[in-house]
Order: sequence, then C-alpha cells, then structure tokens
Amino acid sequence: MTTKHDALEEYKKAIRVKFEVEKGKEYSSFLIVPSRAQLRKLCLVRFRNNTKKDDLKCFELFLGFEFSTVNKNKLQSATDKFRPIENFLKGETDMSDPEAINMAAILVDYNPRPFNKFAKLGSNEIVVQELDDEVQNINRLITNDEKPVFVKNNAIVAPSSKGNLKKKLGVGLLLTFGLFGAKNMIFKEKQCMQWKEDHYELVDCQSKQVGFANTKIIKPYDAIEFERKELTVCDTTTFFNGKKPVVWYSKKDNVVQFFNMDGENPENDAELKRVSKHIVRTYAKSFE
Repeated sequence: MTTKHDALEEYKKAIRVKFEVEKGKEYSSFLIVPSRAQLRKLCLVRFRNNTKKDDLKCFELFLGFEFSTVNKNKLQSATDKFRPIENFLKGETDMSDPEAINMAAILVDYNPRPFNKFAKLGSNEIVVQELDDEVQNINRLITNDEKPVFVKNNAIVAPSSKGNLKKKLGVGLLLTFGLFGAKNMIFKEKQCMQWKEDHYELVDCQSKQVGFANTKIIKPYDAIEFERKELTVCDTTTFFNGKKPVVWYSKKDNVVQFFNMDGENPENDAELKRVSKHIVRTYAKSFE
C-alpha cells in the first residue's frame, strides 16, 4: 500500500527526472544551471499565458500574491523564494513544502500536477516521468522480464509494488538520462538565435547567416527575448487592456515599429516604449 508520504517521494523523484529531460528542451537556458534568478525568470515565462487554475493557485500560495504583470516587481523581489527549488533540482537538499514542490513541477512542466492529482493515481500506479516525443516506443528498449513501464495517458507508468519499485524507477531514470544525453547533443547545435524580419529564429551558434533580411548578429538563446515579435498593426489590433498599453513601439529615423513586448528593437537597438493614444492615432491609423 502506497502511503501519502511514499507518493510524495515518488512525486519528487518524477519532478527530478522531468528536470533532466527539460534541460535539453526549449527552456534549457534557465535549467542547465538552475539558479534562483533563472528559476524566477522561468516562472514568469511559464505563467505568462498560463490559465490553469491549479497552477495559478500554487503561484499565489507559494509567493503570497496573485500572478499579474502588475506584480512583476513583486516577483523580482521574491527571487530568494526560489532558493529551496534551486537546491532541490541541483540535488543538494530535499524539499518538504508542498507548494514549493508543486512550483518545481510547474517550472519543469511535469504532469500530472499538483501533488493531489498525482496522488489520486492510487496505490497501483506511480508515474515515473512524462512521455517525451522521443520515447513513444520506450517499451521496445526494455526486455520482457524487466519491463517496468507502460504507456498510459501520455505518461510512463510503473506498478508500485514495494519489492521492485526502486529498480523500476532506476530503469526509468537511466532511460531518461540516456535520451537526455542524445537530445542535448542535438539541441546544442542550435543554442543561439537571430532576428529574421519580424521574429527570432534558432540558429547554430557557429553559423553565419547571410540570407536573412533585416537581421542582427547571432546572440545566445534567451527564452524570453525569443518570444519577441514585430506587429503588423491594423484597425483590429488590440493596443490596450482597459487603460493599460499592451503594445510597445520604437521611433528612429522617422520609422515607427510596433512590438509585443518591452525591451529594444532588434533591428536598430532603439528603446521600446508603451504606446499612447496619440501614438496609435498618429502612426497606427487605428482606433483603440
């Protein structure tokens, strides 16, 4: 019989396994060296378009305030809250705070989460790791007498009999680390990005892109910056959420460009500013 404590321990093991997988994925720059500052930045990325009630509740319970762009400065000041998660992912310390554990699950995008959903799998099943695209045929790699895992609801699942649970988890971990190593070698080929016309594209850090129009130099991959897009505005473009501007612009040499986020214009390094009604009426020829 699996106790709640046992389930919590397996939940944490599963999170650590998923962490190793995620280090070779899109947000590797945050997780290869998971400092508390990097985890705080990743938190902002994970929640930017997150509408899951459980995740939003976890954010509020863990940090003490609701997720909102208005609270961006509060999140900036809460960097040290991510220290236990940093130490946990690095394997330096354990965690006992349920909300910190659930936040770790969100940061590495582990499912099922939060813990109460994981625990409801019951005593007959322990989820070892979420299936990745590269492990759809995982059972082909396991001999018949050692087959500890099977596919269910897009997850690798192992029976939770006490006698061989550690062995089964070990096999799952070995498979994950092996796949992570192979995938990470591929990912390293494209760990940089370059601006192309109105968006960033992943490129080989050693490449010399000469065919791109309106490009800047190749720069290290940054998950937040990679989401930057230049907007082609029209009469239906949403410039304001209530009274709050949600579009930024730059003006240089009488050229006005609009973007979806703050920062600098990748084409000319001009500082981006929030749009105003005057800017919209004058340059966007649109009505808010």
